[in-house]
Amino acid sequence: MKMASCILAAMMAFMFMGASCSEETPGFVVPTPGAGNNQTNNGGGSNNGGDNVNGGGQQEEASTLCDPEFLGQTPMIIAYYTENSSVLPDVSCLTHINYAHGRFVDKETGDGGIWIEQPEKLQKVVELKKQKPSLKVLLMIGGWGDKADGFSMMARDANKRALFCQSCAEHIKNYNLDGIDIDWEYPTAGPSENGKHPDDTRNFNIVLKELREAIGNEKIISYASSANAEYVDWATAMKYLDYVNVMTYDMGNPPYHNAPLYYSSTITKKRSVDQSITLHVQKGVPANRQVMGVPFYGHGTDPYKSDVKYNEMSTVFSSSKYDGKNIRKWDNVAKVPYLVDNSGNILLGYDDEESVTHKGEYVKNKKLLGAMFWEYRHDDSQGTLRKALCRAIYGKESTME
Repeated sequence: MKMASCILAAMMAFMFMGASCSEETPGFVVPTPGAGNNQTNNGGGSNNGGDNVNGGGQQEEASTLCDPEFLGQTPMIIAYYTENSSVLPDVSCLTHINYAHGRFVDKETGDGGIWIEQPEKLQKVVELKKQKPSLKVLLMIGGWGDKADGFSMMARDANKRALFCQSCAEHIKNYNLDGIDIDWEYPTAGPSENGKHPDDTRNFNIVLKELREAIGNEKIISYASSANAEYVDWATAMKYLDYVNVMTYDMGNPPYHNAPLYYSSTITKKRSVDQSITLHVQKGVPANRQVMGVPFYGHGTDPYKSDVKYNEMSTVFSSSKYDGKNIRKWDNVAKVPYLVDNSGNILLGYDDEESVTHKGEYVKNKKLLGAMFWEYRHDDSQGTLRKALCRAIYGKESTME
């Protein structure tokens, strides 16, 4: 798609603006975005090629989201599934799959559009729709560290944005995808210095607007947000983002919890899952457009690895290697388990069937849009965690209708 195509897409999107992407499901009532969202924004000062999302101070377009019938089944249970997975996902407990990863063709410059890791595996994931026709499959683009390189350079340049939008639209068409999940960690921040710029937050809104124009109102745009709810101008971004996947994990290493549901003063480092969800609401992301993150892994210290997958926990409890250092404790405030040694030192914070059940019940009780988990291959062969999540949200071990 050339620039003219993006302009044509913009005209088409304008004709259908104002639609809601959120479906009303009992207990999950999502309001239609109001038509009164038009604002005037004169933008910030940029000397580095950033465009004004409002076309030089002109009145903004109304909110443009996907139409309700294309959003997918709610409440959502989203699995992140990577190219490193060896077994295709069991879709009985899922409603959506975010396939990772999409990468920039030139991550140093953000140019050339997006390529897909192991596209043949993505094709097999999409074919799972034959088993569950309501299943939605999105392409996740980006990641942590230098995996996100390319976003900043792309976002500030009109030609690179056009190629990005064109590439996303082509992948959606070629692979029969249902949308794009953006994992830019993070605009103006993150560990990678390549291209990081103060205008990233503003330029991110331009990317969202143009991506919506390119892929239309029948496809989903989601974003993976930091637990601290920073780095994004939510008031503008939510005009184009259908929902936000809140990464409510990686909030502490031992002696702190990885993902405490509630704040436990002695073992919580900065915030809890509940506090993160509340913070997003306060900053402009409605609860019913939030998907809460659940980690299928934990964080450890010696003798454990920094990252311990749930499917490794059976070995943790059975191996003599960990004798005296694998004593399970339960934090009844934070609603998560942890392991200590004979002296009471915290060595591993993780999630198990009990804590995941509490998190699924939280999603249901707080009327969130759903839950997502990172990542599918970290569950055990019995699907213990995903089944626990499904039971808590759906009351059964299946999302099949």
